[in-house]
Amino acid sequence: MKIISFIVLLIVVSVSLDLATPSYSIAAWGGDCEHSRDVNREVSLGDASLLKVAAGAGTLKIVGAKRDSISIDARLCSDSKEQLEQMSVSDEMSGDTLEIETRFSQGGFRKKSWQSASINLTLTVPDSVAMDVSDSSGAAQLEGLLSLVMVDSSGELTIKDIAGDVDVTDSSGALTIKDVRGGVAVTDSSGAIDVKNVLNDLVVRVDSSGGIDAKNIGGDVLVKRDSSGAIDVTDVVGDFTVAKDTSGGIRYDNIGGKVSLP
Repeated sequence: MKIISFIVLLIVVSVSLDLATPSYSIAAWGGDCEHSRDVNREVSLGDASLLKVAAGAGTLKIVGAKRDSISIDARLCSDSKEQLEQMSVSDEMSGDTLEIETRFSQGGFRKKSWQSASINLTLTVPDSVAMDVSDSSGAAQLEGLLSLVMVDSSGELTIKDIAGDVDVTDSSGALTIKDVRGGVAVTDSSGAIDVKNVLNDLVVRVDSSGGIDAKNIGGDVLVKRDSSGAIDVTDVVGDFTVAKDTSGGIRYDNIGGKVSLP
């Protein structure tokens, strides 16, 4: 009887402690920030032929359209009211380049403290200007642009409907590129690469991990170095070449030119 009573007592104490202890979720650590404000403005492109965008933590969406100005729409979000007051989206003209940057402090786009902070940025830009974009973290989608040079640190990246060439350096996260009327060059550290409907050549300079899926390529397909992951290539007008492959199967079908494998 004493043993049973002791067990019952332990259960009662345990339940009491569970009820008394606060419950913490992912949101409590910054999934939803406590303070936010919106930024909405129009910026003239002027005589700029290149638009540079530097985005920090947060989602990024850039859409090209028939227009002469740039529409900036952003949601600034932070757990710190003081930090939120320092956050901004800047624009500055330098020669023939217009630079747009998300800033998390007075010093630049990098966060100066551990508090959760993000800037979800949407840009509607002229489809007649070349783009040079860097994004540190968060999902990014870019479409309807003249041409694109992109450096992405982490997060899913989707690029589509580009009139000219695309050059991407991607550290991690899935990469999707489709409907490009120029050529595509990719350097990728990790994550799947999916490329479809490219008018000219596809060059994968480096792929460290993750599969490569390429389909409907109007020029050649060249994989210079692949460390791991399957390579699947279909419907290529020109040659298909894999210079170096460490591991993972290679499948191909309907190649118009020569096939060269290691």
